[in-house]
Amino acid sequence: MKIVPALPSGIKKIGIFGLGRSNLSLVRMLPRDAVYILRSDARIRRQDIPGWMRLGGTYEGDAALSDISEQVMLLSPSVRRDRPELAEATGRGVILTSDAELFFQQVDAPVLAVSGSSGKSTTATLAHLMLGGDEEGAALLGNVGVPMVAALGGDASLYVCELSSFMLQYHRATVRRSALTSVTENHLDWHRDFEEYKAAKLSLFALSSECVTNADDPILAEYGRHRHVYGAVSVRCSLGELVARQRADIYMTYEDGWLTKNGERIIHVTELQRREIYNIKNMLCAMALTEGFTDRERTLSALRSFQGLEHRAKLVCEARGVRYIDSSIDTSPERCAETLRGLGERVVLLLGGRGKGLSYGPIVEPVSRFARCVVAFGEERERIREALCGAVPVAVCEGFRDAVAHACQVAHSGECVLLSPACTSYDEFTSFEERGRAFAETVRGTCSKKDNKEI
Repeated sequence: MKIVPALPSGIKKIGIFGLGRSNLSLVRMLPRDAVYILRSDARIRRQDIPGWMRLGGTYEGDAALSDISEQVMLLSPSVRRDRPELAEATGRGVILTSDAELFFQQVDAPVLAVSGSSGKSTTATLAHLMLGGDEEGAALLGNVGVPMVAALGGDASLYVCELSSFMLQYHRATVRRSALTSVTENHLDWHRDFEEYKAAKLSLFALSSECVTNADDPILAEYGRHRHVYGAVSVRCSLGELVARQRADIYMTYEDGWLTKNGERIIHVTELQRREIYNIKNMLCAMALTEGFTDRERTLSALRSFQGLEHRAKLVCEARGVRYIDSSIDTSPERCAETLRGLGERVVLLLGGRGKGLSYGPIVEPVSRFARCVVAFGEERERIREALCGAVPVAVCEGFRDAVAHACQVAHSGECVLLSPACTSYDEFTSFEERGRAFAETVRGTCSKKDNKEI
């Protein structure tokens, strides 16, 4: 069944700002008799424009917000609405909306939402698996799943949504239960400052009937000290310590190698395929998020089978005693530091891309401990070199593929070449997934096929 987005009646001119994943999905469900204005800060790819669409104009680059005459504008999540032209347009009655807002206007089943500075994709994916996946009527959507409005009208009786700070900045919705995995500096190239970013993340709890907090995160621990929450999660505290610090209905802890609920041992770490402490934290968050919506058998099955996300500390191949690991999803210094500590081995580290306005301070100590050398690339290469000056040798390459080839050449047997870039991919690629695929292709092209043992 096709669900038409909940646009006001009588709309004859619709603007679309950005033809990214969510808006491209919406386009297929829009009225065929309207006139469309396409807008983008970047170049609009003509192959993305449907043949049936009646165009009233296209605006790109510096002219992206020229001549606004639409009645409704569908915005990609990354578009700030306080841009002067948009503020003036709303004053004239132009309606600004998005995939997420249209979804929440129409959804008629419970929503379990996940956000956080790191771990949200893994937590949402795990929650979806614990609920039995699509086969059992659970839909995964948002950043990690299908676009949101596209999920409506199917067989889902429950939705797991991964929500970004961009989405939370503007939309308001009712959520059955939510989990925040962490709140640390991120996306300061988009948010005005950390306080705005933090407020966007914490707003998810205000929208939720029940909340799950990571009590090891200082900001979330402080939140839980003053409010009763549904679930409190910790990989550092014992049950007794956690109960003393947080008021919750359920407590998820990691003690003596066991993932526990209210002190009951659920599963031992030796039964897991991914045993990094950050993944165990994500598992506990997903267990708390889905508690009461699934059964123990499905939860255990998901935990035992989970092999991690693509581009998140995934082994690409081994060649001549060197392991090549793709963690292209690590788009912030905090994520990079987490991956380095999780792997705990000597690496040749690839860092770079487009920055988010964040300090590289969080990676200095783990880089000093675990990296023999760093290969810096992309727009941030000089900032990274300066940040790590004296901590570790840094080679600088302008392009990504040259940097990967150089890392392959200097790596020694017994080491790991790790792509954990601490930056976004947007200087050279359209997504971290594309960057991860380019890493794998370059590695395999550089390494001799006869020595290359694919995993």
